[in-house]
Amino acid sequence: MIPQFLNVRFGPTLAKVIFFGGLALIALAIVATIYFAGRHDGKSGEVVKEQARTIDTIQKVGVANDNAAAARVDDAKRQDQQKQELNDALKNASGGDDARRRTGCAILRQQGRDVSAIPACR
Repeated sequence: MIPQFLNVRFGPTLAKVIFFGGLALIALAIVATIYFAGRHDGKSGEVVKEQARTIDTIQKVGVANDNAAAARVDDAKRQDQQKQELNDALKNASGGDDARRRTGCAILRQQGRDVSAIPACR
């Protein structure tokens, strides 16, 4: 098994050490190459996973921003409508007490309360 030229040059004992040491080094080099290649693949796999998570997060943030923008537009419309309702109540009032009554009823309506049972708000 051990090549003859090693036995002739180094002797039988040293030839065994050199031969099996060389095999061990070759095996170690193969294992190290496989190990470090696997580590590199694992790192690149983690990078891909992180990029996927980042893309998912960016998409969720985009959807949330769209929803928030729509909610802000709806809030602005509702606020303008409420201001207009209060201004109309003040404009149509005939005096101080009537203005307070009308604005109070408008505020109650804006809060979502039922004003049908209040005689002044009919």
